[in-house]
Amino acid sequence: MYAGWNVNIPHLFFANGLRDPWREATVSADGLNKLNTTSMPIYVGDGFHCSDLITENGIVDPTIATVQEAALMYMKEWLAEWKPSA
Repeated sequence: MYAGWNVNIPHLFFANGLRDPWREATVSADGLNKLNTTSMPIYVGDGFHCSDLITENGIVDPTIATVQEAALMYMKEWLAEWKPSA
């Protein structure tokens, strides 16, 4: 439905972890080389599955903090661009 690894949806942030057992099923799979864009940014930390969702993980692992900070930055930009429909 969403084109799998060929997904092309604006304002979609990918947060992946190098130790995530599901990483090979994501756009960060080895050998895939999915293009990282400002419309669909891809960030990879040294975390595991969903480790970027826990704030404390960013305190102990700077790579996870980088993913968290980038996600917040993009979401702030995208929300600022949003216009409600009339």
